[in-house]
Amino acid sequence: MSETLVVDLNEEGMHSVRVPEAFTAAGSFEVLLRNHGSATRVHLSLDDALAGVATVDASHHYVTEGDTERATVEVAPDAATRGRLTVAVAYGATTADVSVEVEPTVSEKPPVEVDESLSEPADGNERPTESLAAVTRGASGGDTTTVPAVALGGVAVALAAATVTTDGAVAVVLAVLAVVAALAGAGYVVYARP
Repeated sequence: MSETLVVDLNEEGMHSVRVPEAFTAAGSFEVLLRNHGSATRVHLSLDDALAGVATVDASHHYVTEGDTERATVEVAPDAATRGRLTVAVAYGATTADVSVEVEPTVSEKPPVEVDESLSEPADGNERPTESLAAVTRGASGGDTTTVPAVALGGVAVALAAATVTTDGAVAVVLAVLAVVAALAGAGYVVYARP
């Protein structure tokens, strides 16, 4: 909340309302209803200009003798307008208007400072180029482990397919050879990489 608009009730007699002529707030604000006399009912309303960017959380209030009530006027972010807030007591028998100017809220976040040292590696060493070269070599097709591994994988698939068409001991031998070829391909990929 940026500001508080003070409304004095029953200070100058029964059903009297005293408000400032003008009020300025940056964003949402509170209306403080101070009752100096007997209990009274208060109604708050916004004209069309203010109602376009703001709402009152509770427009009807019952303020007991010598008590204080608060109402919040919620304003849309970054809204700016000028309008009128009306305070009515005794079921509208007495009213008072306040000229309200709402200004956009100002961000209070400090700017982020960027230092040139952020572009340097934390340990002060040069960036390693080996991993980049390895990735580049693998992506460009220069990786020498791919072709033998694919060939051994192809042999394993062919041997596995051959077991389907044969019976007996030959199928078992072909299946074992398929497993050995697959393991050899996997082992070659694992141990042959630089």
